[in-house]
Amino acid sequence: MADMWRRSLYFGKNIFRNYRASFVVIFVILFLETAVSLAIPYLIGEQSAALVDNDFASPKTLSFYLLIWCALFGVQSLLKFMSTYRLNVLGARLVANLSCRLYDHIQILPLRYFQHTNKGDVLSLLTHDLGTVSFYVTAVLTTLLPNILILLGSIFMMYMIEPLVAFMIMTLIPIVYLVSKFVGRQIHPLAKQIVQKQADTLAIASENISTIALIKTFNREKTESARYAHRTGEVLSLRTRQFRYQALLSPLIQFLTSVCIIAIIGVCLIQFEAGKIAVPDIVSLLLYGMIFTRPVSALAGLYGQTMQMTGAMGRLLHVHGSEREPSDNGLTPLRAQKGEITVENVSFSYQTGGTVLNQVSCNIKAGQTVLIVGENGAGKSTLLHLLMRFHRPQSGAIFIDQQDISCVTTASVRDCIGHVPQDVVLCNGTILDNITYGVAAKPSSSYLNEVCARAGLLDIVSSLPAGMATLVGEGGVRLSGGQRQRIALARALLKAPKILLFDEPTSMLDEVGRNQFKDEFDTLFKHYTVLMISHDPTLADVADRVFMLDKHQLVERT
Repeated sequence: MADMWRRSLYFGKNIFRNYRASFVVIFVILFLETAVSLAIPYLIGEQSAALVDNDFASPKTLSFYLLIWCALFGVQSLLKFMSTYRLNVLGARLVANLSCRLYDHIQILPLRYFQHTNKGDVLSLLTHDLGTVSFYVTAVLTTLLPNILILLGSIFMMYMIEPLVAFMIMTLIPIVYLVSKFVGRQIHPLAKQIVQKQADTLAIASENISTIALIKTFNREKTESARYAHRTGEVLSLRTRQFRYQALLSPLIQFLTSVCIIAIIGVCLIQFEAGKIAVPDIVSLLLYGMIFTRPVSALAGLYGQTMQMTGAMGRLLHVHGSEREPSDNGLTPLRAQKGEITVENVSFSYQTGGTVLNQVSCNIKAGQTVLIVGENGAGKSTLLHLLMRFHRPQSGAIFIDQQDISCVTTASVRDCIGHVPQDVVLCNGTILDNITYGVAAKPSSSYLNEVCARAGLLDIVSSLPAGMATLVGEGGVRLSGGQRQRIALARALLKAPKILLFDEPTSMLDEVGRNQFKDEFDTLFKHYTVLMISHDPTLADVADRVFMLDKHQLVERT
């Protein structure tokens, strides 16, 4: 906990440093508002004394004082508007900035983070947790000092007028603190559970939307609806309990404050009867009592808000503290000229499983086509992921053109590799958007057509009414598996890589497509180093070398 608070303070210092000017302006406005709020009761009390002494003899004087009071309340309202507006804008800027920083950090986390984290948890971080921290910084912390000043200032002014009233008011503070702490302790665990349940609900919704075809195929609509309704019901139940405690806090504080104000009125009447206090002083005391209730109400919820912020900040700091992909700082780009691949004594195992690869070695010459076969889970895809630096081997090294890929920039390694996965991922855009996804500059029409022709995509595109402008839908749901794989191949070829990686390249193709793929293989890929993993034994016909991955070892077939 101490470490989390230390990191939270460091995080907060960075936020203040980045928005120093905005915070300074807001603090100035809040202090002015505080000064005006404390001055109003005193001025009204003093001017009430003048009116009482003159027995309201002059309507002009009365009107003048009323106008002054209206002007003071107008200034207070204007300052309140300015502070509220600027705080809301600052909060929105904080959410936007922190959201971008968190999103950027999430993108550089290794694949294993996403393999062990629900999508709903990530979405909850970007929405609920960021909003909670931003609200706490702008609406709670920023107004904390002015509220404390109003609290202390009103007590001091009441003490100057009537010490007994000030002592009565001061007894309210520890009572409010104890009440708010008791209620806050009930809210804190509920808030943590709500965040987790919300993340689980988002994960279910996201998964079901992504697999809607599977749900319909197996008639799972009612089952999935019931599952989602059950999760939603759990969130509702927790929120109901949270709202019960939150609703309890405000009336309790209001009741305690009302009792305190009634006690003030009683004391004032007794003192007035005894001739120890004047009417203007009573007016000032009542006004200060009303002002006193505002910071008390705000501070009453401080404990619960702090507990909620602590939970959200802990989750955010955990993500920011997660191991990221290796930094490219100080590393030189890979100079890939040929595309030769060398794997030397590479071993790898996942944290949740046993050994996947053990002392694997091989050398693939530039321009060679290599097929790796093996059972499911043997580590074929893992080997491709190691080559693309999605994972790091526990021991051994991988070289491209005699350069250790761990000693060059990750971006340059991935730039020289074209990857065609088995489960093709397409963005929700046009065919053209997806083909050009991996290149920064828009290619010429001639080069684009050449690449599409090599990928066997031209006939497919020409048969579509909108051609390249055809929308593929989210994940490419409007296209067939073979069409998606052709687009992925064109996307990989457009990068002009030295190395091509294929994960089950014929799995989405029909018999005609598989035969066409093999017939055109030498023509299409003769300028690349090709590494394929597949269960299709007929691909051995187009491979220069075939390896078997079995029992964590890579053995070449002769």
